Amino acid sequence: MSDMTYGLFMGCLVPNRYPGIEWATEYLLGKQQLNVPAERIDDFTCCPVPGIFYSADKDTWLALAARNLVLAQENEKEILTICNGCYMSLHKAAEKLQDPKQRSKTNKVLKGVGKRYVGEEIPTDGRIKQYRPIQIKHLVEILIHDVGTEKLEEKVVHPLTGLRVAVHYGCHYLRPSENHQIENPNRPRYIDDIVKACGATTVDYDEKLSCCGAGGGVRSHVKELADALTEDKIKSITKARADVIVTGCPFCLLQFDTAQSSLPGINLPAIHLSSLVALALGADPLFLGFDLHNISVNPLLRKLRRGAIA
Repeated sequence: MSDMTYGLFMGCLVPNRYPGIEWATEYLLGKQQLNVPAERIDDFTCCPVPGIFYSADKDTWLALAARNLVLAQENEKEILTICNGCYMSLHKAAEKLQDPKQRSKTNKVLKGVGKRYVGEEIPTDGRIKQYRPIQIKHLVEILIHDVGTEKLEEKVVHPLTGLRVAVHYGCHYLRPSENHQIENPNRPRYIDDIVKACGATTVDYDEKLSCCGAGGGVRSHVKELADALTEDKIKSITKARADVIVTGCPFCLLQFDTAQSSLPGINLPAIHLSSLVALALGADPLFLGFDLHNISVNPLLRKLRRGAIA
């Protein structure tokens, strides 16, 4: 277990659209559960959204992202995020700020709000200070590397035996930047391993590595195309006889949860990885905000109540 205290970066979508994920994340990280030291940094703002800001105005995107990194720097925290888009945006920003010219340009903007990005200081024996980029961690990395699937399995009080889960990794998770990857993007397994540690079964399906449909601003600009991509993916998942879609990205969750309203005959619930782990750790479903989902999660909860998942 790492002794690092993380700064929780919830992003925009979770607190505003799916607050149950926020509760689930704090629940599973808590001392009575997985005991991962994490604290809120209240002044965090939008990451900002990579599919919109990064595509349209890179200087503004970098200034906004850098301000978030400075907050982590000032609080001496690494950032823990529960969103693929936030992970990609902040990680890419930290990489770009390694360039002295780009850092100087961005710091001129940050000076206007009394901020300056230098990065995380590295302890050395010499007099010259050395820095590295602020570290960004995805919840998946914390569960795999800090906690470990063995400890997670030990902590499970409601094993999700019998539940068939279709894991969706998402584009920004698989390829967050040109120079970094969480795991092998062609054969990802971390979320599958976490789901299995919770007692559930993961199903393979043809479109597993495909986009949810919303990435790159497609949802905002060409909704019909986004929904068509989502339909292809969900049909593939349905053929695999999955009970639920589980993803580590709330934006992908939003796409799965809303696009199905225009897809007749398809009603497959989607939940965030935090929610799934919280259920396995014994969380009361009433606190997970499932009533805010467009596609009802009640079939899954009824299966739990019937004892089909013991």
